Amino acid sequence: RRLIAWQKSQALASSVYAALRQKSLPRWLEDQVGRSAGSVHANIAEGYTRSGLRDYLRFLDFARSSLAELESHLYFMANNDFLDGATYTELDKSCSDVGNILVALMRSLAAKLKDGSWNRLSEEATDYLATTEWEGLLPPSSFLLPGGEGQEG
Repeated sequence: RRLIAWQKSQALASSVYAALRQKSLPRWLEDQVGRSAGSVHANIAEGYTRSGLRDYLRFLDFARSSLAELESHLYFMANNDFLDGATYTELDKSCSDVGNILVALMRSLAAKLKDGSWNRLSEEATDYLATTEWEGLLPPSSFLLPGGEGQEG
């Protein structure tokens, strides 16, 4: 619960669920959006409990993939009048924030994997907190190309 990535993704899921209650949606869409929103924080939590850093990173990647799915669903909803523009803008910004924090956390953990310095007990939020000094260095969303370059979906 102390991980900022988990806290922010919990808040995002709550905001998404609130938005889903605002309009009547096709059941399939409501289910998919709800599952992808809930999957982000669930994968962060599951990965954190894994015994090894490689597993942790793998589950963070699953979380990032679920976030990309959520972003795609929200875009679809906005373009098909299931979501008003202001709500979409707010949720899209939250998705970007969560995506940037996830990418920063993954980069920090990958560096620790490489140099062998990872110790879950001493992990601090400052190790991966996305700050304005990184603006422009992180991708605009959770979508990444294999080489690490950002790509808008």
